[in-house]
Amino acid sequence: MPKDCLISNRAFALLASILILGSALAPGALAYTHSYMYRVPEPTIVIESSVSPEVLMPGDTGIVSIVIENSADQYVVSYQREDFSFTVPIYRVELNGTERIEVLTAPYLDVGTIGPGDRITVYFNIKADETTTDGTSFLDAHIVSGYREAPSEMNRKVPVKVDSSDVMLIQAEAPTSASASLDVANPRQNTLNAVTVVPEAEGVEFSPKEYYIGTMEADEIFTIDFDLTAASPAEAVDLLFRARFKNGDTWHESEVYTTTLKPGAEAASGGRGPPGEERTGMTKAAAAVLLPTVIGGAYFWRKRSKRH
Repeated sequence: MPKDCLISNRAFALLASILILGSALAPGALAYTHSYMYRVPEPTIVIESSVSPEVLMPGDTGIVSIVIENSADQYVVSYQREDFSFTVPIYRVELNGTERIEVLTAPYLDVGTIGPGDRITVYFNIKADETTTDGTSFLDAHIVSGYREAPSEMNRKVPVKVDSSDVMLIQAEAPTSASASLDVANPRQNTLNAVTVVPEAEGVEFSPKEYYIGTMEADEIFTIDFDLTAASPAEAVDLLFRARFKNGDTWHESEVYTTTLKPGAEAASGGRGPPGEERTGMTKAAAAVLLPTVIGGAYFWRKRSKRH
């Protein structure tokens, strides 16, 4: 082959390579290493959740509140010579349960539109299984918002705690022929309502018939007193006490606490302080159960003790 033809062929191959490379790099090429998609500006949606009661017991029903907030501070935003509305339609809010927590409320559809700075709240009824164990379950919240042409989907985890602890009854002082005194404690992480202590014993009349405490905050302790009238003071009698209370909207009963009224038991010298006096100490049994501590103050239970 002539030498000048060989040079022409090489020049043609080089030219072809340059053209192919230029075609690949030119705007409108079919393939890119990194693609770019035009996105219109949109407001930030903030999602918060809460559970009532804060901690369920096995078998409890509760309410999950999901708050959806539009955090924008203006209604219209201009971008690249276009105006964009910062109101946000909410199309669907759904909460999915777990094996331990059942969601009783159907998904919300076409919830409405929220403007900048506005929020809406939706509520879901839930139920903890009777056999569920203590711990935290995470429910899946799914929200669909935005415009139908480009909907936005968001997912959040909603923690739900379950704790089987109930009201504790502890002997404050040994019962006498005239009275019985109990420490009533709430060891849970949440408030309990309508707490009532109910006494029972054969041949013994109690006053009051039931002792209504009412609301008990987490880690709160009350001391209550019953007056006793025994039909046969010379015989030992078992005194039975149980607590009724509400956790959220669900009623519960504590385990029965039993103490024995021994024959001839009289009040200790000095007696107890008058009702309403704040206690300065606890029984050793109560302190051992309710007030575990670590030397150095690394961990402690907050105690609020009151004479009710």
